[in-house]
Amino acid sequence: MSKVIALASDTTALNLMLTGITVEEVSDVKTAESRIEALLQSDLDVLVIEEKLREDFSNRMQSRLKDHSGAPLIVYCPAFDEEDSDVDAYLSSIIKPAVGFEIRLA
Repeated sequence: MSKVIALASDTTALNLMLTGITVEEVSDVKTAESRIEALLQSDLDVLVIEEKLREDFSNRMQSRLKDHSGAPLIVYCPAFDEEDSDVDAYLSSIIKPAVGFEIRLA
């Protein structure tokens, strides 16, 4: 089975936890950047990052993620607070072809 970890905060973390994947709640961008550095060096298959966190990353981290290739696959999760946002369909279209299974949001 593929190893999937999400980095998120608040409501997004809760919603992702309901999918059954491992979620690490991060309270600030500095902590998120530190965890990402460690996770990029691990045997992780998919790293889901809350979009709201990515918007505040340092230029160095944004560049690092932009230039990243190979495992883990990095997926950005949009906010759940927008009613017209279909986060479930977005994540499915990215993750299912990459790892062979679907993550359904509750």
